[in-house]
Amino acid sequence: MKALRPVRLIFISFLLWLFFFLQMPVEYLYEGSLLFPIMSLLIYIISFVFGIISLKTNSIKKLISVSDRKTKQIIYLFFILGLFGVLLKVYVGFFKTEIFLSEDVFETRLENMAKELTGGFVGIIASIFFPFSFVSMLLAIYNYKIINRIILLFIILSGFYPFIETIFMGGRTTIALLGTTLLIISYASYNKNANIPAVQLKYLNRKLIKLPKFLFKKVVYIPLILVSILFISYSIEVVNKRLTRFGYGDRTFKVWEQKDYQWVKFDEDFKESYFKSNTEDKAKKIGIYSLKHYFAHGVIEYIRLVNDLESTTGYHYGQYQFGVFFKFFRAFGIPLKSNAEMEEVVSRKAVYKTFFGPFYIDFGLLGVIIIFFWGRFVKRIYTYAQRGHSQYVVFYGYLTTILLTSAFLNFLMGSSSYYLFAFFIGLLVFRFWPNNLKFVFRT
Repeated sequence: MKALRPVRLIFISFLLWLFFFLQMPVEYLYEGSLLFPIMSLLIYIISFVFGIISLKTNSIKKLISVSDRKTKQIIYLFFILGLFGVLLKVYVGFFKTEIFLSEDVFETRLENMAKELTGGFVGIIASIFFPFSFVSMLLAIYNYKIINRIILLFIILSGFYPFIETIFMGGRTTIALLGTTLLIISYASYNKNANIPAVQLKYLNRKLIKLPKFLFKKVVYIPLILVSILFISYSIEVVNKRLTRFGYGDRTFKVWEQKDYQWVKFDEDFKESYFKSNTEDKAKKIGIYSLKHYFAHGVIEYIRLVNDLESTTGYHYGQYQFGVFFKFFRAFGIPLKSNAEMEEVVSRKAVYKTFFGPFYIDFGLLGVIIIFFWGRFVKRIYTYAQRGHSQYVVFYGYLTTILLTSAFLNFLMGSSSYYLFAFFIGLLVFRFWPNNLKFVFRT
């Protein structure tokens, strides 16, 4: 698999952040120091880079090649596990949370977000198993030549359930996470299974990325543009539904300028342009602004976070970052803090604080040690992906998305952690599953 190096992905992520930040028609406000938060963020990034550099490629042992039979068996196993989780998810949506029966999905979503364990124990089991449907789909797409076409269709249908649920619920983050990962693996599959000419993109005589030549054909790039437009339109609709739900109307600027919300100061020119527009154009302007803010606010929120916290040595030591796993133990009555209790440590809730913010909440400056080993782990996954091992290719596709968005989001938070768990289990299954296991049925 040909993939971008982890360090380059981090660099691109912060370039993307800078690109959107410079376009924002606002001034982001904060209290406290600028130097310490920025220095701590730089230390995190440098520690991650050192972690990558410290692991030499030639020190990573070679793996035994996996047979097609073994790969196919694991894909089918994950499909069954994932389908079981999807069916449980549908059951929970109808009979527990009643999401699929609600006349006002957004209201029901808000109610469920304010509670814990709304799906009960069945909901926890469903959340653990249904990500395997997506992992199965990625493995099947990457190895589509060895999969029966009809079975492949069912694997893809099952794997698309997270997209359908997210759209139904009016979300965007999961679509971005899984959609980007799916595109990366689809490209890797095409690159593996077809001999294609590539185009080298350069900047200042430096090689940036190789892209297949077919991407520059109208039959390919036009649909990609249309899909992008549809996603932007969908995002605008989601934002405006939320604004309508809370009755902001033309008070949106005043609400978002408050410290408890976005805490920004809008440019007067942007305000003037907005108020002169008709209703449809207002929706577009505020929707596009919100989408850009999604990319731009992470670093600012990290600065605010570091200034707000009193401790520089952390608070929860993993519970904040991976709260969904601790929820499993709370279901058995183990007295761990709830999500609501852990959220009290931060003054600004429900905002992204870059990939590094939750690490700082959990571990403070001690988190740079964990980030160092995270860098070594990512380097190992990247190396095995480069060598073409299926389980590592799909895992690195997921990690690529996380690194590419690290300057503005943290895709390891919340329900996304379940996908991380599924990928980890995938590595273990590939390691211990017999390479030439045969199933013999006797009568």
